[in-house]
Amino acid sequence: MKITNIEVKYPLYKDDLKDWRPSLWQIITKISTDKKNIFGFGTGGGGNTSIELINGHLGNLIINEEINNKEDINKVFEKLYEHSIPYGRGGIAAMAISSLDLAIWDAFSKYYEIPIKRLLEKNSHKHHNTIETYATGNNVKKYSNLSINNFKLSVRSSKDVEKDFENLSNLISNTRESIINTKKIMLDCYMTWDLDYAKNMSSKLKDFNIEWIEDICTPDIILDNKFYNKNLFQIQIAGGEHEFNHNNFKLMKNHNSYDIWQPDVTWCGGISALLKIISINSKKYKIILHRGGEPWGLPLIESGLVYNMAELHNPKTNNLELEQWNNKSINAINNGFLKTNNYLGFGSVPKEEIFC
Repeated sequence: MKITNIEVKYPLYKDDLKDWRPSLWQIITKISTDKKNIFGFGTGGGGNTSIELINGHLGNLIINEEINNKEDINKVFEKLYEHSIPYGRGGIAAMAISSLDLAIWDAFSKYYEIPIKRLLEKNSHKHHNTIETYATGNNVKKYSNLSINNFKLSVRSSKDVEKDFENLSNLISNTRESIINTKKIMLDCYMTWDLDYAKNMSSKLKDFNIEWIEDICTPDIILDNKFYNKNLFQIQIAGGEHEFNHNNFKLMKNHNSYDIWQPDVTWCGGISALLKIISINSKKYKIILHRGGEPWGLPLIESGLVYNMAELHNPKTNNLELEQWNNKSINAINNGFLKTNNYLGFGSVPKEEIFC
């Protein structure tokens, strides 16, 4: 397979995007190959800034590259990573590389007619096409109507532990009471807690049957703080979505930072970077992908290389319709489990108007 052309778009999103997202949300990359009508599509964060990186530098590095096997895809990733070091080693550069890497995997799968899950794991006995799900967001009644019964609730700190505990305990109790088939509840703090607050709050919540607490504070605090120890907390600690350099997962492992790793395949460098993270992990910790129920995470879950659980971020439909994509990867969700279709690549193509 030869890469013959690269196009990148930042589509107009109608969904309500907050904070940094309106200008820096997911781009869509299209790779053309030397086989007519075989294209690869990928996505990654960074908005127009990622597009500048791809059009101004990264894309030129891989035009005319020959991709004959998985090792060649990894060589392209290594090349992109190495050449982006002066301005990268993470952040938006990693997001841009993610989009390119995923587009290459998508094209390669279609070109050679091999599902990505089989490229990742040849032994089909290890594959999953039925995947446990959880919904992220606080609209739990809507998610329950989509046949989802695990919920990750969004919580923030006011710095008042007692007041926040009262509100949080009510939120958890109301969720279990209003959705009688609720199974697992997780909490996402989005880096608004500090270590003392997290220690106190986890102690207060230890009898609430919380599966994990996610992103208690910034990754820098966790990686650099000699006083940090995940065993100080009464509940499992999860994180990793904001680690965009696969090498930082070595520090996470050495420091015993989290019980659960949560890399985002569209931000950390794509599948090629994820495979490095999986190797670093060496099955020591669960890897539950951030937004893993989207098309770009599903093949990794299906392969059995990461934990069989898929995050659905504020899902709107039972087959996870996406605003900018025709998503054919998911059959349906039933009783909390997602069943995938048979597909090549990521089973999704951008809406027609994006690359018209």
